[in-house]
Formats: sequence, structure tokens, C-alpha cells
Amino acid sequence: MAQEMMTAGVLTGPQRVEIRQIPVPPVTPGMLKIRVSACGVCGSDIHLWKAGKGWNAEPVADFHMGHEFCGVVADPGDSDFQPGERVTFWANLYCGHCDMCRSGREHLCREVNGTQYIGFVCNGGYAEYFVGRARNAYRLPDSVSDIAAGLIDPLMVAYHAVRRSGLKLHDKVLVVGSGIIAQLVGGLARRAGASCLAMSRIDDRQLEKAREIGDFTHYLDGNAPDRAARMQELSSGGFDVVFEAVGSADALATCLDGVRPGGEIVLIGNSMTPVIPFALNRAVLHEVRLTGSVSCTRAEFAETIDLIASGTIDVTRYVTDILPLPQLQQAFEKQISPTGNVLKTIIRP
Repeated sequence: MAQEMMTAGVLTGPQRVEIRQIPVPPVTPGMLKIRVSACGVCGSDIHLWKAGKGWNAEPVADFHMGHEFCGVVADPGDSDFQPGERVTFWANLYCGHCDMCRSGREHLCREVNGTQYIGFVCNGGYAEYFVGRARNAYRLPDSVSDIAAGLIDPLMVAYHAVRRSGLKLHDKVLVVGSGIIAQLVGGLARRAGASCLAMSRIDDRQLEKAREIGDFTHYLDGNAPDRAARMQELSSGGFDVVFEAVGSADALATCLDGVRPGGEIVLIGNSMTPVIPFALNRAVLHEVRLTGSVSCTRAEFAETIDLIASGTIDVTRYVTDILPLPQLQQAFEKQISPTGNVLKTIIRP
């Protein structure tokens, strides 16, 4: 019997994706196969694309990324899914038996350690088909479109961060960053009751979409020499909660400029360098709470799907590009273009 083949966007080197025909993986016990309907482009994909390899020390055959995807069950294997059901996948390859997993904090699984994700260490959704663990699959309601499903992953990050924070009704909130996570945090903070919602950014490429959506009440220039004075004046003494959604030393410094004494900074952005400088005394002497936030729990992933299904937030409004799989290389190039205004790209295999 001839090997079934599929089209995939294979990572072949630094900043290089090639569209190739590769074998469809077999469906082994505990796995299921879907035909991929949509896959969102994530900033993590851009980092791997620039590096030209996944997180594994050993190369993965025909490695293709993509962890923000959905599709239709083609072969349920030994799972309780049915052919034709629409599903999405939580990319976290949690072990299920460590102390974190047993306590319902699978996102902090001892074996995951921030890298063990679909599309990071194993092949992902930039392909016609995906074969993966059935226990990571979640059914999609009809009210969640394929395009919307491509934003479940970034929305779950924003949702977990807002839930981790001490945000209360009428709090003043600052979001440092203008990317998809920053804008989704803003959308959820607005719905959670923020009375003053400001964005600090260092360029205007994604500002048009933010203004179109209209959740933020103020936009601040993160490069302004008097940014601290402006933020303090706007917030009447500092913001109650500040979300850092960049992952850089300057972004963290901006957070410290904007937060009020006794306020909170929620750290979401991942730094590309292992250590960044930090004004420790400012945090200590003003009793600023620093709260780390990563991914979400399994329960929150399901809740994120419901946020979209219930109409609480329309994530399709954040989409700027919908492209076919053969244009994956161009999608990545546009994402890093200094003249581009891409906020969220969805790939349709």
C-alpha cells in the first residue's frame, strides 16, 4: 500500500520555509488525525523560523511548526472523537503525573519547562494533516469559526494573565506592547472593568488595528523622554495593574515608570536573552508586586474556547491576513517587515 502524502511548510534553515510533500504520520494508540483547517502564526514561530530549527537538540524529520490550529477529525484512532468533528489542540505536551499536573497546573508541568509544545519539539499544524495526542484535543462549538480557533492560543495567554492579576472594577490599567497578546489583554481588561486603559508602544505598525477595535482609551509613546511623567499624570499617580507583553529590559522599565506604589506588574513577555537588567530598588521601595504569567491551565483552555463561543470577545477582529499554506514564507517575511502592519495572520492549508 502506497504511503499517504501531504503538503507541509517544512523549516529548512534560518528564515527559510519550503512547501514539500511529506508522509502523513501513522495513527498510533492514543493519537488521532485531523485535516487542518486553519493555523495562526505566532511570534514563537518567528523565533524558530529565524533560528531555522525547533527546540529539540535532535532534528525532527520534515519539521514544520504551528501550534495554533484547528481541523476536522479524519481518523479518531482509539479515542472517543468521531470522524467529521471539529477540534482544536492545546499545544502543551504535559506529562500528567508530576506534582504540577496533579494539582491542575499542567501549564507548569515539570517536563514541559516552557518548550515542550506541539510545533516546538514535534511537527505541528502548518500542514494538510496533523497527527497528535487525543488527550490534547478539544471539541469546537459551531459558534467558533476556523479563523477564530486560530486565536484561541493567544487569547488563552491573555485570559490567564488577566486572571492571574489582581485587576478589579474601576482599576487603571496599562499594557506595555502592541502585539496580539497585548491587544487581547486590553480587550479582556476592558471587559473585566478597567476604567482607564492605556497602551504604551514604541512603533505604530499595529496601532491602526487597536484604534479600530477601540478597547484602549489612551495611547502612549514608549520612546518619549518624559514617558514616566506622562503616565503618572494620565493615571493620577500610577496605574493599578501593568501588563508587560514584550519581554525586554526597556519594556520592564516602562512598567516601573507607570505602576503606582503598591501596584502590580504582570510579566507575560518572554525575553530572547536569559537575563535582563532590572531596577530592583524601585520595585522593593514601592512594594510593587511582580506576577509571572505563562500559557494557561487545561481548565482555562476550555474556558477560553467558551469566551469566543459565548460572544464575550470577537477575536476575528484582530486578524489582519488570511493566507494559503504556499504563502507561509511570505507570511513570516511580512511579519518582521519594518513597514508591515500585521497583527495576526491565519494560514489556511
